[in-house]
Amino acid sequence: MAWTEQTGMQSCRVRYRTGDGHTASISGFTTKLAADTCAARINNNAHPGQPDTTPSTVTLGEWVAAWFTALDLDPRTIDNYRSILRCHILLRWGSTPLGAITTLGINKWIIDLRQLGYAHTTIAGIIKLLSMILTDAVDEGLIPANPIHRRRRRGRRSHRVPAEKVWATPTEVLRIAEQAAALGGDTAGLLIITAAWTGCRWGELTGLHRDNVNLDRGTITIDPRTGSLHESAHTRWLGSPKTASSARVITLPPFLTTLLRKHFERHDNEFVFTAESGNWLWRSTFIRRVLKPAVNGNENEPQPRVRTVPVRPGLTFHGLRHSHKTWLIAAGAPEIAQARRLGHHLTNRVTEVYSHVAPEVEQRLLNDLQHRWDTATLNITAHPTPPEPAQRRLSSPLAA
Repeated sequence: MAWTEQTGMQSCRVRYRTGDGHTASISGFTTKLAADTCAARINNNAHPGQPDTTPSTVTLGEWVAAWFTALDLDPRTIDNYRSILRCHILLRWGSTPLGAITTLGINKWIIDLRQLGYAHTTIAGIIKLLSMILTDAVDEGLIPANPIHRRRRRGRRSHRVPAEKVWATPTEVLRIAEQAAALGGDTAGLLIITAAWTGCRWGELTGLHRDNVNLDRGTITIDPRTGSLHESAHTRWLGSPKTASSARVITLPPFLTTLLRKHFERHDNEFVFTAESGNWLWRSTFIRRVLKPAVNGNENEPQPRVRTVPVRPGLTFHGLRHSHKTWLIAAGAPEIAQARRLGHHLTNRVTEVYSHVAPEVEQRLLNDLQHRWDTATLNITAHPTPPEPAQRRLSSPLAA
């Protein structure tokens, strides 16, 4: 006879009678479901404390319901897990007993996902979450082993060639910014220009406090504790930037200092880049309403409020950061200067510790960024209408 007992807020144990009339226990269960399963196994004459080799009758959906309540993660991660579970994992495996999930079944499911057109990274994320769920089920004694860990490469090797990240020339960025301003106001256009000419991430700019912009020195500071705006499905908050290296001071080319000064004269909001109400921007709303039509055009949309044309189809907001990196490489900026500006961590520890960015190197970098702005504005003035897409890359004077 075996039964379960609650020993803490999130801990249970199983107690059972031994053959000599004494009472023994198995502790360490974090959910009552796992403890009840173990008790049922003992009552079915399985040997206490040994892995059960019979398939578990607990379904994946039942286990996930208990597993999810024990998670203590960033709200964005929780939202991501919920989405993957709802759209993929529970649709396929929710009613399947844990013990009936096999390596071959998972392999077949991966093939099905590929045939449906899901990206390699999307599939990898789905399988990683499923593996995590099954690993915890093993730890709770619900199944003897994780079938995903048993997977072996068989058949054809992948010949998938990763798509190159889309980047833009300064002229293209300026055209995109003009269309963004028409769609979302002057702040939207300046946000895109600042992202391209500083290499900052979305959260670093949308969470940029006015006090962290020094126009006299021509710098912006990404604070190590509150230097990035984070958002989940329903809330936003200030927190640390992506990595420790992301906390940095970024120098601004002269034209950008001038643009930001004029921007500050137009409003007194606490943060630099905000909605018209003064509140933080929502990333998904900005991407959908401003960035995508400014980049891809909206010529197929019936009666848009503002008509836009394609400039650099496929460019994302993060692609502006790739663009900045590309410009730095083209200008011959040293690797350490690129890393410091973008907030990257160098894998070569010696280089990172002992290399520094001399003032003259920083000045050459700023001179090049200023030159790219000047040339782009002249090009826009001389050619107000964008060239045809097929000729766009060749015709831009800043493509090199």
